[in-house]
Amino acid sequence: MADVKINGTEIMSTGVAIFVKTPTLSPVKTRLAAGIGDAAAQAFYDHSVKAVAETVKALDVTAYWAVAEEDGVGDPLWQDFPNLHTGDGCLGARQHHIYETLLQKHDRVVLIGADAPQISTEIMERAVIALDMHDFTIGPARDGGYYLFGGRVSTDLKIWTSVPWSTSMTRERLEAVLPSRPAALPMLTDVDREDDLQYIGDEMPADMNAGQVHLLEWIEGRGRCIARHG
Repeated sequence: MADVKINGTEIMSTGVAIFVKTPTLSPVKTRLAAGIGDAAAQAFYDHSVKAVAETVKALDVTAYWAVAEEDGVGDPLWQDFPNLHTGDGCLGARQHHIYETLLQKHDRVVLIGADAPQISTEIMERAVIALDMHDFTIGPARDGGYYLFGGRVSTDLKIWTSVPWSTSMTRERLEAVLPSRPAALPMLTDVDREDDLQYIGDEMPADMNAGQVHLLEWIEGRGRCIARHG
């Protein structure tokens, strides 16, 4: 669906969906909250959403919020990008719905979450470029899941619903049922638990955006507080 031409050359269209939950409507980062408390988990989520949004804004793509709650569509938190409701069902069904919806508008679609704030413009650009030669690309997460999925061809719903979610085998199982081998991206850490915070600083890009700087300062500030009161 290359719908733009510059000097006779077709420019491929890319849609990027950021999956989010609306904090006033749904609990966020519950496993992280079990370790650091609800208020701190909420603060992390706020910083992380802003960092990811800034990264995506720097790209030549069309960005969307993929909002978990139907009532969350149009919430002031999600005013930066157009809103799409993920629909109901398991995580796989929701991802499939957004992926297929955006494939009707764009040549390439990239799905990411808001829990890998260290994702860089370089990695995002690598994902888009990978789709010039591959039908799919995946960014592996440290816990066995994935922080990014990209594709350029339609997929069956059963591919997504056959995958066990939130396990150490999630990415491996998804790759096994895809119709072709996905291009691999660098590994990053999805922040789901307190222990995951220790990896974020080392995985941040050298040219951090303002949101990433603020998040890293927040993480380092928590560390200093724990050291003082430990």
